Amino acid sequence: MTTPLPDGLGAPARRGLAAGGITSLQDAADRREADVAALHGVGPRAVAQLRAALARTGGTFRAQQPDDEDVAAIDGWFADLDQPHATSLGALRATLRRVLPLADEGWSYGSPALLLHGTPVAGYLAARDHCSYLPHSGSVLTTVSEHLDGRDVGDGALRFAPGTKLPVALVRRLVAARLAELADVTDGMRREHRADGRVRAEGPMRGGELHGPWAWYRADGSLLRTGQFRDAEQVGEWTTWARDGRPV
Repeated sequence: MTTPLPDGLGAPARRGLAAGGITSLQDAADRREADVAALHGVGPRAVAQLRAALARTGGTFRAQQPDDEDVAAIDGWFADLDQPHATSLGALRATLRRVLPLADEGWSYGSPALLLHGTPVAGYLAARDHCSYLPHSGSVLTTVSEHLDGRDVGDGALRFAPGTKLPVALVRRLVAARLAELADVTDGMRREHRADGRVRAEGPMRGGELHGPWAWYRADGSLLRTGQFRDAEQVGEWTTWARDGRPV
């Protein structure tokens, strides 16, 4: 039995989803969130409505499911690592998955990484004489420099000795700095994340101002409020949503 798409989806979003082969919640659950958002006519509000509808049925986008092919590929990458690199990077992988439970495991620049909406947030790599934490940013390590305690930094990576582990608190700081950087958007789509990677708010920016459809979410991921901006001014109809997806 198939579950229909939520009633509140607009006509452009429905056309875009249909063109992408998505006509039910089961179809949506089989897709990555980033791929759905990239469909023509499917904006942040439609993605939010789909995310909320999936959550009510106990589902998620494929991007949040653990049986992704990339996970198996990364498992194979670890199987080829020598010790003690495998132990150190395995611990880092486990820490990142705890810190960012909603992120995808995938690849970026040929190395394993955790990604949100297709954008790398953190990664890691093994070299002959060291392991590396990859912030996928040119500024994150500078932002948290006072917390690095003299650790080796070079080529955009935080290096640490095989056989050692990065403190969980430091990994959290590195991830938080990267998430803050990703939210610093003046033109284009902006997403603000909670510490665990869950979306807090999302919508387009123009010239440093909120402009277009925006959505806000509760800590449990349910849709809280939606509305439109025009050059940072609220316009049109705004809606507050109950946790069960009903407009209130």
